Order: sequence, then structure tokens, then C-alpha cells
Amino acid sequence: MPASTEISEARVLLERAERESDPEQETRHIEEALLLLETADDPSPDETKIIVNLRRSYARRLLTKIPKLKSASFEVWLLYFNVLVTLASEVEALTTADPDLAVNRQAFLAMWGPEVLAAIEKGHAVELADRTDRSNDAA
Repeated sequence: MPASTEISEARVLLERAERESDPEQETRHIEEALLLLETADDPSPDETKIIVNLRRSYARRLLTKIPKLKSASFEVWLLYFNVLVTLASEVEALTTADPDLAVNRQAFLAMWGPEVLAAIEKGHAVELADRTDRSNDAA
């Protein structure tokens, strides 16, 4: 598939994500779009610039949105966290350049405490999500 087609499909998915009210569906659209952008076949220099701009633009949108997720469940938080990890280089660049976005990221990361972040870094996020599900079911 030509890069221009993948870029167009990614744009459609990102637009769909913007209209989505269900966090799971929203993040699924974002992840699909990012995968399309990442696997675009032999993009031209102009297409590469578009891909970089789409990724950066979407990272900025997420960094602007995440402070509003204060009452989100761990599962929803983890969905957005995974997207931020996928956009790690863009997130790092944006938060270095913009202190407000850096504060947003830090507040988002702090929502579930240092033990959750440590577990995620060690690859135990699925175990934490399962434990959270079981404790919610018991309540």
C-alpha cells in the first residue's frame, strides 16, 4: 500500500478517535493510526514530514487532554498510557519544550502512584489490571 494511502487512512482513524466517547475505542483508533504511520511503505520526504507532524500533533492533543482523566479507571488510564508510550519521542520533545505539557504528563503519570509506574516499567501492568478488575468485582 502506498504511503499516501496509509497516511490518509491514519488521518481518518485519528479523526474518528477525536469523535469517540468510549476511551477503549478512541485509543484503539489511535493505535491503529500510529501503526499505519509507522509501517508506511517508503514515504517520500514530504510524506515523512506529514507523518512526523501527525504524530507530534496527536501527542500534543493527548498531553492537553490527559489532565481531564482524573477520575478514570486504571484500565482507561492504562489505555492512554500505552498510547503515550507509543508516542514517547514526541511526548519527550513536547514536554521538554512546553512546561505546561510537562506538568500535564507528570500529573497523569502520578494518578496511580509510583508503585503502578514501577510495575509498568517492569512489565507487570497486565497483572495490575487483573488485580484491579478482581478487586472491583469483589466490591
